[in-house]
Amino acid sequence: MLSSSSSSIYLEKCGECSGQIIDAGDEFVCQSCGMVTAKEVLEGRERKMPQALDYTPHALGGFLGPPEQEYEEQQSPPTSPAFPDASSSFKYLKLVSDFVGKGESCVYSCAKMIERVCEKLSTPKIVVSQSMVIANKVFELRKRNEITVAAISAYSIITACKIEGITSVGVKEVVEAHRALGRRVKATALIQISLDSPIKTRARRAEDYLTRVIAHLSSNSGLRRKLGEHMMSETVYYNKLYKVAREALGIVEREAMGGHSPCGLAASAVYAAEVALAQSDSRIRFLSQREVAECIGVAEYTVREQYGEVFRPVGRELKDAIRREESLPQRLAT
Repeated sequence: MLSSSSSSIYLEKCGECSGQIIDAGDEFVCQSCGMVTAKEVLEGRERKMPQALDYTPHALGGFLGPPEQEYEEQQSPPTSPAFPDASSSFKYLKLVSDFVGKGESCVYSCAKMIERVCEKLSTPKIVVSQSMVIANKVFELRKRNEITVAAISAYSIITACKIEGITSVGVKEVVEAHRALGRRVKATALIQISLDSPIKTRARRAEDYLTRVIAHLSSNSGLRRKLGEHMMSETVYYNKLYKVAREALGIVEREAMGGHSPCGLAASAVYAAEVALAQSDSRIRFLSQREVAECIGVAEYTVREQYGEVFRPVGRELKDAIRREESLPQRLAT
């Protein structure tokens, strides 16, 4: 919203000569005396971070006892504490234990866990909101199966990241974040929820992880040093590497990618692109298999095996594609 730094009456008349004020885009100008009044941009308050209270009916409170008690229980004298130094009886502690994790209290616990994990992973706000919506839909499965709150939280965040196209956070990162909070998430539980969940998402392709690999390469000091020694622009190199890696994935037949991890294929495609560019430019390779594998958290032998099995057979076609791409500007110029 735009407003003048003066009072609202000056939007119609000048404060100096009472002349007519006109809107000149970024400022107000008086037609008579030429006085210029700058506009101020009033930023609206940024939408707050999604919280558990926004998606659950109530906050987690203390257990005050069962809603109804028998007449004998009300009239009977209080039992002695189960522990000499404790003020709570064993019966009361048993009631508290039975209440924990039931009803709407576990929904709130799951929402708070999602909130803390997303904060730890620095995910966008939309992922937090999407995760809590998914968790509410998936919670019906908990009535039929023995599924932990942590498993629902992890599945909701993973699914939300898939829906929103967030590739910087994967299953490994989500599980590790829950473990850091003292919650264990089993792979079998995630698989069970994904099979029974009403929310279905498509499997990610290797192309979706290319940007993640390229982004991690920017923090490689050794790569930056090599690019500087060869007088190459980092931006130009990364763009070319991404384009050739995507070309490599397009050349390979889908049947050849079957049974391979999309993350591993993305890392192997980037390495194949580096090999092809090095041969095309008659230079040394700037990246090793280990450096590419570390970008996305896969083993070095995974890149080695997938490169040899999937991308090496199409190396000649990839180099031909690079030559065609480089000769295109020359043909257009002529």
